[in-house]
Amino acid sequence: MINFSTQYKSNISFKQLPFMTYCGKKIAKEYTVPIKINDGNDVFVKIEPDYVHNNFETKIQDINEENIATNYFVFHDDEKTIQTHEMNVWYRCNRGKNLGVIMHLNSIIELLENNYDKIELYSLAPAIFFHGKCKFEPVLTEINEARMALYTIMNKDYKKLPEIESIVKKALTIFPELHDSQLYKNKNCELVSCANEIVQEYIDVMSNKKLSEEEREEFGLDVGFNMVLTKEKILENKDLFNKMFKKFDIDYSIDK
Repeated sequence: MINFSTQYKSNISFKQLPFMTYCGKKIAKEYTVPIKINDGNDVFVKIEPDYVHNNFETKIQDINEENIATNYFVFHDDEKTIQTHEMNVWYRCNRGKNLGVIMHLNSIIELLENNYDKIELYSLAPAIFFHGKCKFEPVLTEINEARMALYTIMNKDYKKLPEIESIVKKALTIFPELHDSQLYKNKNCELVSCANEIVQEYIDVMSNKKLSEEEREEFGLDVGFNMVLTKEKILENKDLFNKMFKKFDIDYSIDK
């Protein structure tokens, strides 16, 4: 579970988050976040255009301007979508320090300031619960994807975690239908939609639990898939995201 009880103290404070325009897009200027890395200083968030690959790069750097986390993203004007990829915290010692949360918050700012509709990403299996904490939802579109995701869930031992019992049983009920050739042909959309709901329910439960390393391994999903965070979902959870902005001294709030 994301812990908001810890209050950071920033070395630098902005009265208002500054913005600039790059390639017709409104992007936050460099700002600091009081996450203490090895030397005890704040980290710096920078967003720069990547002209070679026709996208943008979010960089989180230490006081020596060394990258400690990065995230590439591209604006798709036709779909009003921000697509992020290759989110990476470079050093194992810095993982678990909310650097990924900062990069997601930055994407939310970019979405709202440019009036886009959603943020999309492909999540590797070990990162699904993390993205779920930030309210990303699964986007299963193919029967095979649905089959693999449900197979993972239906084999979880709910005796160890009784709160997932009903979810496991739902997966067990739907999974056989995914192997029925006639249903595969005639109920593709319905079955995939049902699978998304079950996977979402599982993510909701697991992403809000404080899991040990062993539990993450045992109860994590075995397959990756696309995930999405919509503007509607952001506004629905604005209190949560505003709490995140406040925690990290990012002078931004969602008022709509």
